[in-house]
Amino acid sequence: MTVIVIPIKPVFAYKIFTRKKKFELRKLPHKTSPVKTGDRVVLYVSGSIKAFMGEYVVGEVLMGTPEYIIRILSMRPDSGVGEQDFAYIRGAKYAFAMEILNPLIYKTPIDMKEVLRIIPDYYPPQGIQKLDDYDPVVILLFNKARKETLRA
Repeated sequence: MTVIVIPIKPVFAYKIFTRKKKFELRKLPHKTSPVKTGDRVVLYVSGSIKAFMGEYVVGEVLMGTPEYIIRILSMRPDSGVGEQDFAYIRGAKYAFAMEILNPLIYKTPIDMKEVLRIIPDYYPPQGIQKLDDYDPVVILLFNKARKETLRA
């Protein structure tokens, strides 16, 4: 299984963890989705929080132009995405939307300072970061946090 780490603003993380947002949108320079159904997505909440706060499993993946993604998700009133999300992908060459399944909130968020104490050369993602199950960050931090989760 692939572990995907993405940065996300606190307002959007809150919507995911409260199950209001059912799709996460991202822009891409090419027409190849970096995620697939079943991938594990870990959320690095940026801004003043700077911590890994939880994760979800990827369900359906929609891929195409921003116009296509906007059209499809606009027809799904329960998608939890709106103009603020659409504005983010407008103007990109390609975009994708990943369905959010089984969001989990870590009982204890993993502060970036703690990560750097354990793995000094790790940098938080600026975009989509792919890791495998054997990456030290996954083994030492994310798997441990996952065992002590609160279902969102």
